[in-house]
Amino acid sequence: MLNTAPKFKKIVLLIKSKIPSTDISSNVRVTHEDCAMVITGDYVIITEDFQGNNIDDEHSVVGKIYELKEIDSYKLYKN
Repeated sequence: MLNTAPKFKKIVLLIKSKIPSTDISSNVRVTHEDCAMVITGDYVIITEDFQGNNIDDEHSVVGKIYELKEIDSYKLYKN
């Protein structure tokens, strides 16, 4: 996880989506849980923490980068 980034229980993003060859646009809902978020420049970086449940499972972090122009809105759920 990003060590200095604020951590949240859940982040819900509404991503802008345009249907090809039409003027119709809609939003796609994307949810990230147990995550951190940073807005930097023209980008939003979200990292999700995946902790293994067993002793053999590895701890891992998965990151996703969105351009700000793709995002319609977001909602943050604090821990």
